Amino acid sequence: MTDPSCRYARTLPALLATSVEAHPDRVALTTVSEHITYGQLSERVEDCSRALVACGVGKGTRVGLCMENQPDWVIAALSVTGIGAILVPVSTFSHVDDLEHLLRQGDVSALLMSARFMANDYLGGLCGLVPALGSCHPGAIYSERLPALRSVIVRGETDLPRACSSWDEFIGAGESVPAPLLAQLRAEVDPEDEAYLLATSGTTARPKGVLLTHDALARNGHQIGDLQRLDPDDVVWAYFPLFFSAGCINVMLGTLSHGASLILQPSFDPGESIELIEREGATTWHLWPHQLTQLMDHPDWKSRDHSKLHKGTAPYEFLLENPPDDGVGGVNMYGMTETATAFSCTPATDPLDVRLQTQGHLMPGNEMKIVDPETGERLPEGTSGEICVKGPTVMRRYYKVDPAETFDAEGFFHSGDLGFVDADGRVHYERRIKDVIKTGGINVAPADIESTLCGIHGVRAAYVFAIADRARGEVVGAALVSEAPLDESVVLDHCKEHLPGYKRPRGILLLSPDDVPMTGSGKVQKFAIRDRLTDAIAAGGGPIVRA
Repeated sequence: MTDPSCRYARTLPALLATSVEAHPDRVALTTVSEHITYGQLSERVEDCSRALVACGVGKGTRVGLCMENQPDWVIAALSVTGIGAILVPVSTFSHVDDLEHLLRQGDVSALLMSARFMANDYLGGLCGLVPALGSCHPGAIYSERLPALRSVIVRGETDLPRACSSWDEFIGAGESVPAPLLAQLRAEVDPEDEAYLLATSGTTARPKGVLLTHDALARNGHQIGDLQRLDPDDVVWAYFPLFFSAGCINVMLGTLSHGASLILQPSFDPGESIELIEREGATTWHLWPHQLTQLMDHPDWKSRDHSKLHKGTAPYEFLLENPPDDGVGGVNMYGMTETATAFSCTPATDPLDVRLQTQGHLMPGNEMKIVDPETGERLPEGTSGEICVKGPTVMRRYYKVDPAETFDAEGFFHSGDLGFVDADGRVHYERRIKDVIKTGGINVAPADIESTLCGIHGVRAAYVFAIADRARGEVVGAALVSEAPLDESVVLDHCKEHLPGYKRPRGILLLSPDDVPMTGSGKVQKFAIRDRLTDAIAAGGGPIVRA
C-alpha cells in the first residue's frame, strides 16, 4: 500500500507506475541500438510479470538474476519486485563456486540468466552444478546442491538442457495469466515487504545476504535522485554493474523515479561510452575513478561533446577543471549495501569544497552515532570513531543471521568504518576498520582470496592485503608461504582460473616460513609484508616476487 502523505512512492511497482503515468512517451532506457519509452517499459514489465506468475513465482519467492547490464535486467528486476517476489542479483563476475554459493545461500527458486557473457559460461557452469538439468522437466528441477532451485530461464541461447526454458518460451507462457490477477498481486505489495536480497562481501570469506524492503529502496532511490537534482530532461550514463547496490538503487531507481533516461552498456568500453554520451546528450554520470581515467585517455575524448555532463556521482577531478555553469554538480555520499547505499549525501548544489571534503548531512529519518571501537561508548561531536547507523533505509537483517548478532541494544548497525560528524552535522568518512579491500569501488574480502590461494599445491599459508593504486584506489596484494619453491606459472594459472580479475593479486610475494614477519605475540605483520611487496613492485618487480 502507498501512504498518501508521502511525496514519493513507497513500493517499487508504485515507483514505476508513477513515472509511467507522468512520462509515458519519454525514453526510459537506451542502448547502442534501442530506445525504450516508459510506456514500452511498462508493457515489457507486464509481459515478464505474467511469465513469472505462470512459472510459479509468487509473493516471497526468491528469484535469481544473472545478466549483464541491458534492458532485460531492468525489466526482470521490476517484474520480480512488482509482484512481491524477492530479487537476488547475481554477480556477472561469478565463477562456478561463487554461483553455487549465491544461489544456495539465497534459496533461489527461479533463476533468470544469460547463457554466457564475455569469458563466462554461466549455463555451462550451472549444468556442472546440476547435471539433472538434462533430464528434469521445466519447473521440476531437483538438486541436492541447490535444493531450492526449480526453474531456470535462459536468455541468449536456444539449444538448452531439457529442464531450462528459453526467454521467448518463458514470456510466451505468461500470455494465459489474466491481467486482473497481476493487478491484484501488485496491490498486495506492502512497503514493509522484502524486495532485494543483495550480496555483500563484508569481512567474511563468503558474501552475506542483505535484506532490503520496498520502502527502503523506493525511499532512497527517490531521495538520491532528488539530491542529484534529476528531472525528466536528464540523461544518465552509468557503468556500475546493476547487480551492485549502487547500480540497482542509485542508478536504476534514482533515474526511473524521476522520469529520466538511463543509458545501458553490457560492459565498459570507453570509445562506445564516449559515443553514447555525445549522441544522447548525457547530463549525468556514475562511474569509478579508474573509468574516468580510461575515458579521458581515449583519443576521442577531447574531440567529442560531453559538455552537458555535470551531475551524478561525478569524478571531482573533472569537476574541478570543468565547473558547471548552473552550480549543479556531482554529489558525495556515505553509505553501503546495508543502508540501501546512501545514508548521508551532499546536495548537488552544495559548494564544491563541501562536496569534496564531506559526505553531507544524514538523509531524512536517519540516525548516526560515533562510538569508541573498543568500548562502544559514544564519542563527542568532531571526534573520530566507529560509524553506527539506524534508520528507515537500513537493512532489515542479514539473511539467515540472527539480528541480535548484527544490531546493538539501541538498534544501531556498526559499520566497521571510521569517521566523525562535524559541528554543521555533516559526515566525514575516514577509513575502514574492517579488513576489506576496496578496489575500483568493489569490496573484496581478503579471507575469500586467501582460501582460494591455499588451494595451490605446496602453499602452506596465504596472506592477502590492500596495496595502493593510483587508478583503482586499492588493488589486491598477496604473500604465499611454502616450504619448497613454487612454480610461478602454476600460481598465475591458478589465480586466472579461480579468481575474477578484480580479485587477482596485482603482486605476489613468495616466502618461506622463516621469512614471515611476526609480532612479539606471534601474530603475522601483514603491513610489513605489504611494504616489502610494494617496494619490490616500485622497483620494477612482479607480478611474482621472491623474498
